[in-house]
Amino acid sequence: MPVAQTRFRIPDPDYVEGALELEVNGVPILSLADWDYIDQLWSYLINVMEEYSESGIASTRLPDQPTKLTLLKRGDNYLLVRVDSGEKSRSSAVEEGEFFGALCESGDLFFRSMARMVPEAEEYYVSERERLRRLRDARR
Repeated sequence: MPVAQTRFRIPDPDYVEGALELEVNGVPILSLADWDYIDQLWSYLINVMEEYSESGIASTRLPDQPTKLTLLKRGDNYLLVRVDSGEKSRSSAVEEGEFFGALCESGDLFFRSMARMVPEAEEYYVSERERLRRLRDARR
């Protein structure tokens, strides 16, 4: 169920399970099979985008899986998004602005929805939205 459509409270706010579907130019990078602690995953993605913005390379593992997500600079305005899961690897190149814009917009929606569903963690979700806003503004 898309997070914006949920209308219930999260039973255990320390362990929010869910999945992020990330497709880059038709290549499924993350899918429903990559089910994990979704709020932590979004925070990890923000960390990766911040690190990439500074160095042109960044990676993270999913919170509770060995799956590894990597961003690598390719050319002037492109990046390679790669996921390694066991012996499987998937990757696709995308324009940096398009990638960052889509993730910042989706992440903002996610954290706004989470603040509604887990009001006791609203401060954390607001701070993550602020990190996304800074990333978006830095790319303009």
